[in-house]
Amino acid sequence: MSTTAVDEAVLADAGGLVERLFLATIGAVEVTAVYLGVRLGLYRSLGEARTATELADEAGIDTRYAEEWLEQQATAGLVGVVEPGDRSHRRYRLSESQSLVLADETSPFYGGALGMLLAGTGVVLPQLLDAFRTGDGISFGEYGDDVRLGQSLFNKTAFLEQLTQEWIPALGVGPLLEAPGATAVDLGCGTGWSSIALARAYPNLSILGIDSDEASVMDARGNAAEAGVSDRVRFEVASADAPLETSYDVALYLECLHDLGHPVESLAAARAALKPGGVVVVMDERAEEEFTPHGSPIERAFAAFSVVHCLPVGRSEPDSAATGTLFRPSVLREYAARAGFGSVEVAPIEHDMFRFYVLR
Repeated sequence: MSTTAVDEAVLADAGGLVERLFLATIGAVEVTAVYLGVRLGLYRSLGEARTATELADEAGIDTRYAEEWLEQQATAGLVGVVEPGDRSHRRYRLSESQSLVLADETSPFYGGALGMLLAGTGVVLPQLLDAFRTGDGISFGEYGDDVRLGQSLFNKTAFLEQLTQEWIPALGVGPLLEAPGATAVDLGCGTGWSSIALARAYPNLSILGIDSDEASVMDARGNAAEAGVSDRVRFEVASADAPLETSYDVALYLECLHDLGHPVESLAAARAALKPGGVVVVMDERAEEEFTPHGSPIERAFAAFSVVHCLPVGRSEPDSAATGTLFRPSVLREYAARAGFGSVEVAPIEHDMFRFYVLR
């Protein structure tokens, strides 16, 4: 089609869109380079000023690749140049703020996990093409170590700090967790940081963590042992919609309900396992109440991750509900009602990414 026959406003919009895609491509490739820095331990080595040769020696990588990676990182503004010079003598170092984002896994600003999540989704792209054609899914485990470890790092600090210090008190379930003989089940527990945090905060509490991904459960057991809470935290490989054999004061779904193939059945099983007065806590994506084109950056992130990860994972189970990441409050209320809950309360917790519910 000749552009001379197209309205100038259309051309301007097209130009703006292609520019946006170009900038997004730069971002995606830069985050891929961040992945290299995280997985190869390069950021950890840049707490001190390093030349490319020194970085290569310390990290055990090729010097020429170290030169190129450092120049790219400095060009992107992700690593600082502290001593100018030619390629062989130039020295690089992370600033304090860069270190918080790229090297300190305990920082609330840590962004290295994003590189791992992006890389992990790339692993399954050929399978994703087939899934779109067939309607099949892709199991969480098929995304590999990068997604599992990236997801673990993404939520680790929030679970170890905010979960028990801010969110549980605001949800009003602290008294249930601190009572003598208290029990909880952490459904979709992943690598176990939420269960570990709860055990640390509530010394009377015993916790069962359940996840269908065996590698995640193995990581969770190791993390619990290292944290010294294995005597009160147990992790098992199981489906989240299987009947629970023990009764619990609190059942928790912490950023996982939208990933489950059978969320209604899982909620019903959790409700059936509650002790009198027990509750279900759901923390899930803070999607908008209704679909809106040209969404916010957060909504765009949810929508994109749903396409490449969450919906395929949910559809890996037969007869899946196919919820996806855009888990709107109306959907949660529908699922809760079908599972037999009488009320759904939205907790007064302000968070950019998550919404919190108490089901009774």
